[in-house]
Amino acid sequence: MRKICSKDSLVFVFIIIAIAIIANITYADSALQPNNEAVLSEEDIPSDWAKADIEGAKELNLIPERIQGQYGKNITREEFSEAVVKLYEALRGEDYILEAQSPFTDTTNQQVIKANSLGIVKGIGDGKFAPDAFITRQDISVMIYRGLRAARPQYDYSSISKHIFADHNKISPWAREAVAYLYGIEVTNGVGENLFNPWGYTSREQAISLIKRTYDKAMTSKDTIVVSREGTSRRELALKLKLEELIAPEMGKPYKYGATGPNSYDCSGLVYSIYGKLGISLPRTASAQSKVGVYVPKENLAYGDLVFFARDGKNVHHVGIYVGNGEFVHSPQTGDVVKRTTLLSGYYQRCYYTAKRVF
Repeated sequence: MRKICSKDSLVFVFIIIAIAIIANITYADSALQPNNEAVLSEEDIPSDWAKADIEGAKELNLIPERIQGQYGKNITREEFSEAVVKLYEALRGEDYILEAQSPFTDTTNQQVIKANSLGIVKGIGDGKFAPDAFITRQDISVMIYRGLRAARPQYDYSSISKHIFADHNKISPWAREAVAYLYGIEVTNGVGENLFNPWGYTSREQAISLIKRTYDKAMTSKDTIVVSREGTSRRELALKLKLEELIAPEMGKPYKYGATGPNSYDCSGLVYSIYGKLGISLPRTASAQSKVGVYVPKENLAYGDLVFFARDGKNVHHVGIYVGNGEFVHSPQTGDVVKRTTLLSGYYQRCYYTAKRVF
């Protein structure tokens, strides 16, 4: 009986060993293609929309090897610093010779130090860079903008997009110019519903696409990159941003006929007061205000345009300030307050008369 058991045990051991060998061969073979190259895992395959940009960036040596894979993973500050330095060097046609010492205590990465020396990146304070932290969308915009300006200082950067995102106030003041410029030259986009999401993170494939788009724009532009999305002057943008700041504290204040603030307003009094603070002198009444400025078709309304209404289709009786997304701010009537209202339906759609641009 003992011999039979011993033989059975040996057979069982041999079976286990055989299974292990076969499994090992199977798994090893599944990791190889016929040409002996490793098969990419699903996370190493970029999204369809990003494939062309990523392949192009690889061919141009625009991206470091360390981010060529796991394309859905959020990119870090260190990784994007390396990518922007590669963009800078590609646009300059030469490597940047680093002479400065590292100002950071938490990284010795030479590409990060290069980016800092070029003025592309800064630390987070206390001599730290936070290399492994995920980078925000607004930081990426600033780094690309600074990298482009360092590589192509001859460009005209005075014209930027006048588009204002719904979450504009969440964009840090020091990042707004970069966001507006890159949106204007069609490098960056919003995330939907007119939002930019400045504090959101960016995946590797998104970051690579931004680098490739910037490279393409610069390489096809000799003197400057044309702002193709609602270009405007810095003065106009500054006025729009100031207008946004002036409107915010007036929201919710009550209507009062003939009032121009500071505690209550009628419709034209609100416009008269706010634009006066911008240094723009307007007539006091809605009817008179409708006679100044430049006519704007309804489909071309932009933030800050004045919108006018006429119940009878010819005599202006009401005015408001267009603030985007089909909405305007106004002081409607007795018993109401300064608020947002849509132009796209209801009473104000029916009574809409004209619009004027005053700056």
